[in-house]
Amino acid sequence: MLKVIASILLFSSMASAEFVGFSHGNELSATAISGTVKVICSGFNGSGSAIYTCRDMALNPAAYDHFVGPQDSRTDRVELVATHADGSSRSKTAEYDGYRGKSKEAFNLWISTIFQKPLLEAGTNTIRYRIYSRNIEPMVEGTFVANVKRGAPRQCPTAQYTSSDISDCNSQYSICQRYFDEYNNCQ
Repeated sequence: MLKVIASILLFSSMASAEFVGFSHGNELSATAISGTVKVICSGFNGSGSAIYTCRDMALNPAAYDHFVGPQDSRTDRVELVATHADGSSRSKTAEYDGYRGKSKEAFNLWISTIFQKPLLEAGTNTIRYRIYSRNIEPMVEGTFVANVKRGAPRQCPTAQYTSSDISDCNSQYSICQRYFDEYNNCQ
């Protein structure tokens, strides 16, 4: 009886480790999006207007995603090291829920700012994962490939916003982010 239970546990843990990668999949598409926004600002601090041409590169299906890996209740941290097509690499770590076999936080796959850099780049990304227990040597490690292909460019319709804050007429970044959010990245 004990052998039967051990066999069931072994096979169920192997079945849960069949897919390793990002929860939305490892085939991604980077698409150039663009559009024009007119902003009219008037309020207690002045008035003005601006016309912005917004451009971005959207990652589908998601710019942030969870890592999915093997289930092992002893594990609590995952490290991902992405080696890009040009040979450069980037690493990121997150807490790991070993019971569910999933990172507790989503990894930044694509967004680049002065405060954060993405894990992936366009092309083939070979991801080496290491799953730890209490920051000791890795309990599980392996690799998977995430491909980022170029998608066809998309254009959002022209939009107009009215604001009671003059600073919106001087803030292209925040207006363009709002615009792309409202138009679901021009889809």
